[in-house]
Amino acid sequence: MFSVRQPLAMLLACHHRFFESDRDVFTRITKAIAIISFRYNVICNLQSHDQERLYNDIAVKISNQTYVTYQQVLTALQAVYPDDDQFKNAFATKELRTTYSRNKKVVRYILFAIEKQKSGQALDFESATYNLEHILPENPAAAWSAIEEVKQDRLIYRLGNMTLLKTSRNRDLGNGGYEVKRAVYAQSDCQITQAIAEHYDTWNEAKIESRQKHLAKIAAGIWRIEFGG
Repeated sequence: MFSVRQPLAMLLACHHRFFESDRDVFTRITKAIAIISFRYNVICNLQSHDQERLYNDIAVKISNQTYVTYQQVLTALQAVYPDDDQFKNAFATKELRTTYSRNKKVVRYILFAIEKQKSGQALDFESATYNLEHILPENPAAAWSAIEEVKQDRLIYRLGNMTLLKTSRNRDLGNGGYEVKRAVYAQSDCQITQAIAEHYDTWNEAKIESRQKHLAKIAAGIWRIEFGG
């Protein structure tokens, strides 16, 4: 889903070293790599060559038993873990064009994880029950003319402009104005969608930026590694 291949050699070394002897360590390393991939590659979009060198170095040290514990591997991985400030700043401005199927899957993954964090609902992010809803629609009608056309294109695919909605309700809304959408959001069974109706009486660039900064803070708590001890 993330199109990240750099850690493959390291994960193979971890599998060989830990999978049979200590499955919990292998699982924890795999989860750590998923979090780092999300922070480093997907959100911060940082250069992968340094990351790949580190992963390969760790693979060698696992294979020759320089690293024999989870903590040793985790400490080494800290070098490619963007800190919270870097992650939140990148998340707060992230745009993912959901016209690409990979990006759409990633955005759904993000929003479903945030919904789980907020409401406790562990919904399947690949379920057809929910659609990805663009609040400022992909094809804005005249009701959205208050947002300059030149701005619309770069706002539509901001993470702060997207939420989850039951597929049937999403079809009904189409590209209607915010007032119509807000009434539907208020009835949503997704807390992150209800919150839009509750906290935003209008929808524009400032609101999108505000919501995205709020989502960034939540995301930093979800995709997080504690490195101490």
